[in-house]
Amino acid sequence: MVDSDLESGIGFDWRKSPLFRFCESSDWELILRRAETCEKPAGSQLWSEGESGGDLICVLTGSLEAVKKTPGWGKPIIMAEFLPGATVGELFFYDADEHSTTLRVVEKARLLILGSKEAAILFSDYPATAARLWRGAAFVQQLRLRQANARLATLF
Repeated sequence: MVDSDLESGIGFDWRKSPLFRFCESSDWELILRRAETCEKPAGSQLWSEGESGGDLICVLTGSLEAVKKTPGWGKPIIMAEFLPGATVGELFFYDADEHSTTLRVVEKARLLILGSKEAAILFSDYPATAARLWRGAAFVQQLRLRQANARLATLF
């Protein structure tokens, strides 16, 4: 059982997260045992567009933004902002070869990170937990696709 002080000290209510909506308390305990917390200063970059690999990140404090290069415009476009309570990086569940955006810290952030190596161990040792996380990742992608459709509709 994960220490309740550790869980409350994280400041992330996993029960409200779309990614963890299908998880049980025991799943969250397993994730906490595998994840680590860290602080990143404003301006730091967590990954670059085109870079391989990835982590699953829960934003505890601060903010992140996903930025996409724009050929011909000369400046990047902010594709998404991630505030406390948000998760990012769920595409690593699908073995994405490359990141489609650059992820950077806008406001000093405290993050809970499940690295890809730790996730692989979690998935091999706890397939039921992995299945619930996969369902949550698919749900997050559905939400993001709907948001993208709504934004696209405003352009026409």
